[in-house]
Amino acid sequence: MKPTLLILAAGRGSRFGGAKQVAPMGPHGETIMEYSIYDALNNGFEKVVLVINKDVEQDTFDLVNKMTGAKDKISYAYQDLYTEMIHPEIQKQRLKPWGTAHAIMSACDLIDGSFAMINADDYYGKDAFKTMATYLQSHTAPNNYSMVGYDLKNTLSANGTVSRGISISDKNGFLASIKETHEIQADGDKIISEGGVEITEGLASMNFWGFQNNLFEELKFQFKDFLNSASDLTKDEYQIPTVIDQMIKKGMIEVSVLHSGAKWFGVTYKEDAKYAAEAIQGYVADEKYPSPLW
Repeated sequence: MKPTLLILAAGRGSRFGGAKQVAPMGPHGETIMEYSIYDALNNGFEKVVLVINKDVEQDTFDLVNKMTGAKDKISYAYQDLYTEMIHPEIQKQRLKPWGTAHAIMSACDLIDGSFAMINADDYYGKDAFKTMATYLQSHTAPNNYSMVGYDLKNTLSANGTVSRGISISDKNGFLASIKETHEIQADGDKIISEGGVEITEGLASMNFWGFQNNLFEELKFQFKDFLNSASDLTKDEYQIPTVIDQMIKKGMIEVSVLHSGAKWFGVTYKEDAKYAAEAIQGYVADEKYPSPLW
């Protein structure tokens, strides 16, 4: 059974100034998300689930309706699910979604079997999808989790410093730790971080995870703990790295770190859009993608 791709596409794009997931990047107005869907369905994934919100609902529908050959493989989940667990007065004060773990939980009724998760506004590359799909089809035990790690140099920005989760693997290739590292940039042949500290090991975790279906029950269980322990429920977010860390500590899972040599890029600020569009249109010019895509 081929795995499902879950795409988190419910962000409001507050720093970008709009819904990044529907921003045109390709020569015919294609979005980054469309190229991810194309790469996934052509490299081992069977269907796609989009986690969206009401603010971008119609834009997303319009986008998917033009995806000839793919739209019948795409379904939708809404990130307002499970809000009955949250006091109405708290919910009224929320300005942002509840985080990546909550977004995944929203899709629990649409996914059978193993699945992978990505962000809608990040470009991951064909190689990463093929690597993840191959792993998920050959590793089906409940404790077989995974993540794609990128060479740090392939995730840097020309527009300034970046923050990245630097993953370290143990001797067996399983995830041992992820350290959030700030102010990363190239310095000649070196890559340095905050304070000029050189980074010499580890891969960048860019939120490309591979899961088994038992994740959903654990998400619901830990969400109750999050609601009871969060310091500020009007702002705090329920994030998937925290959930994965707890599952590792409880001995529930082992996370295989899968290496990809692909170039990753994302759109956080408006300044990033120009680079992303140029990169994608360069791939099209090199005939790595058809044009138009659908």
